[in-house]
Amino acid sequence: MKPTLSVVSDDDRFLKSLVDAIGRIECSGFFSTHLEKSQSDQKLLVSQFQKAATSTLIESIGEVKWSTEYNPSANNRDSIDIFGSCSEFVVVIELDKSRADQVAKKFVSRIALLPSDKVYFVSLCYPGTESMNTSECEKYFGYCSQLALRTRNHYAGFIIR
Repeated sequence: MKPTLSVVSDDDRFLKSLVDAIGRIECSGFFSTHLEKSQSDQKLLVSQFQKAATSTLIESIGEVKWSTEYNPSANNRDSIDIFGSCSEFVVVIELDKSRADQVAKKFVSRIALLPSDKVYFVSLCYPGTESMNTSECEKYFGYCSQLALRTRNHYAGFIIR
């Protein structure tokens, strides 16, 4: 089980390398049976996945400095799940259940909070419940992709199935 790319905004060279790295992350140890677990156990699995995904990114894309739970603003408590930075751009990777409202809220808030640097934004969605509508989530990936291009940024949306 690996993340499946649903939407990518453009054919930018760095975005391609980011998409390739994320597409190689093994997810079955975290999400193959997590729906059967309690909310607190699910949260622990997501935290473990966050660390594993960050390790994969450190190994794959070494020119970027990676961290977790990065807070872009001292004025609020919104933290970015996985954050990468270098002199030319920043990378935002948000891990969420497959909910369109979460995808949209995270994209809008993070783009608004970050400085005017070039942003590579990735929505990485995992199964939330059996009834969550992944097609609606993918529809919002498309909207985020369009908005990213309009703001001279880049976007990719993944779903772990």
